[in-house]
Amino acid sequence: LQIYTMLPTAISKMRQSCWSDSSPTNEVIRSLLLYFYGLLLGGLFWRFVLLNLGLSSDFQFVVGLVIALILGYGCALSVQMRCYSLLCLTGFLGKAGRSMLKAIVLTCILTGPINNISLNAREVVRVFTCSTVLTYNLSKTRFELMAKPFQNALLGSKDNLEQVKDEFVVIVGIIEPIEKEIEGSDNETNVRHKRGTNNPDYEQYREHYVKKLKKRCEAQLSKGITRCEQTFQKVYDDCHEKLPILVNYLLCWPMKLDMMCGAGKMFGNQDEICSPDGVVDSEFGQDYGQLKNERERLVGDLKNVSIQYEFVDMEQHEGYLTAKETSKEIKNEFERKKESFDITVYILEKIFAFMILRVTLNALSFHQNYLKKIDFENHYITDYFNHVDQRRARYGKLHILPLRRIERPFLVDLESAACTRLELRKIILHLMTLLLQGISAAVFILLDTLFYETLDIVSMHSKVEFKQEGHHDVNVTVTGTGVIAMMVRRSVEGFKTQVRLNLVTSNEECLPRPSKLETWSLVKIYLLLLGVAVLVLNEAYINRFRRLICAWFYPKREKQRILYLYNRMLKRRKQLQRLLMERLREHIREIKYASKLDFLGRLKLYFPACCGWLSILNKRSCSICDYKGAAHLNECQSFTCFLVYCEECWQDVEQKCLVC
Repeated sequence: LQIYTMLPTAISKMRQSCWSDSSPTNEVIRSLLLYFYGLLLGGLFWRFVLLNLGLSSDFQFVVGLVIALILGYGCALSVQMRCYSLLCLTGFLGKAGRSMLKAIVLTCILTGPINNISLNAREVVRVFTCSTVLTYNLSKTRFELMAKPFQNALLGSKDNLEQVKDEFVVIVGIIEPIEKEIEGSDNETNVRHKRGTNNPDYEQYREHYVKKLKKRCEAQLSKGITRCEQTFQKVYDDCHEKLPILVNYLLCWPMKLDMMCGAGKMFGNQDEICSPDGVVDSEFGQDYGQLKNERERLVGDLKNVSIQYEFVDMEQHEGYLTAKETSKEIKNEFERKKESFDITVYILEKIFAFMILRVTLNALSFHQNYLKKIDFENHYITDYFNHVDQRRARYGKLHILPLRRIERPFLVDLESAACTRLELRKIILHLMTLLLQGISAAVFILLDTLFYETLDIVSMHSKVEFKQEGHHDVNVTVTGTGVIAMMVRRSVEGFKTQVRLNLVTSNEECLPRPSKLETWSLVKIYLLLLGVAVLVLNEAYINRFRRLICAWFYPKREKQRILYLYNRMLKRRKQLQRLLMERLREHIREIKYASKLDFLGRLKLYFPACCGWLSILNKRSCSICDYKGAAHLNECQSFTCFLVYCEECWQDVEQKCLVC
């Protein structure tokens, strides 16, 4: 604070020693220094503004170079530009600079705790999806243990179906010779074709076969007689050729007895001999018809045999697809949210880059108001103000200093490092706002920490191993060596299987892997908040420094402002009684002293012996200047008036209550 009180004097001496000399050499050196100062400002503008706008490198370089040259020549040649540039630098320490730091804090919160919360939320979604898939896989393994033999049997039956069909074709081929024997005729025509019907009666098969056997028997008898006669004739011819003529007749004559070939007629009638009634059963046709019907039914059913099965793709199962689609939808939703978040952060960065324009506009507004409005922030008591007041005091004229207590809240004495009551009120208000912002940041950080700790505890203590053991044995034995046994064996041999299950799995992949917020993010947030707090505490001194900058570059304007302030204070001092009365009326309207005394005040008034100590808790303030630190207060003696005055105000009102 002592350094601050000495700062205006030091600056004034430096100004007189360095800048008052207008020699050509000093002018050139001063212009060069100011030119490089402007180039430095242009470089800072390029670094902190243009680089954050996302422009092309060439365009950034050209714009930055043009701005740097303008600032360089402006600072070297123009007093207004030099003053304006210093006001811009001071503006970063003022209200606009604090707003920029608060915006950066908001960005750090978005990219720090809030972003980390979203990442951990994504991890929760991953754990949920992984657990669902793990549960499904375990259930699928158990299902496969139970259903695998039956699936294999059905799949194997499809391969064996053609072989079974071939076996049935062989069985059907056995019946074909019987069918040809019974239904065929001498000209190999079928009885169906002969009769012209597709469904002959069972008796027709028997009649047809009986006729066929009878004709075959008769044909055999006729053929035997013919061959017998041919044989006798051949023997006779051979005998006749080989024996002499005299002997051959006598010896070969018996060979002429071919009548013996018809000896079969002596055993009975030919119809009786060839009658098959005793050979063919009376139910032969019905039995044969049933055989044909069974053959047709067997072949017909075999043609319609088809094994239909559905290959269940477990990855396309409804449960698996539900978990997979849920994971995909949540991932897409997170990507959309993340994209929106990135766009928001990008826009905020661009806005923060343009917030420097707010600083420059505020500096320009302060500069213009200082030059055009003589009462703009004109409440500083400077050395020149003291000089004018001392001169009037020497001449015995009305002077201002020392200030009355009622005037002190509205004026700032630059020789004192203490803040005025109004400045303290603003500082406290800004600190309370900053405290709420710090609490909000702490809430987000606490939520992120709790979320992380919860997931970390789950990750450390929730590992579970699943062990699945089981077996499924199916053994089907078909005895027999026939065709039917072989077909049945081929059909059911797929059921013969032995499945063993011994699987150990764990949910390690499904455990959460939370993301921890970096320590630097926390440090950065609170360092920025601390920087804002420091700027708030120094707000009064920064405002005083801004006035000092303008006073440096515009000394004549500063003298005009000081004289205006001094004359205004003289007018108010001449009307002090009216000012005190207005202040008192305002105070009475606010607190209503004339009609009501607070509870502690009444206790102290009516019971001074036992309640006098309440003065420590209930200090009364001056009714005019509202000062509570006075050692002695002068109270009005009127019974209906409870106004009190500090010693200074009591002397100003000439020791008389203004109301009474």
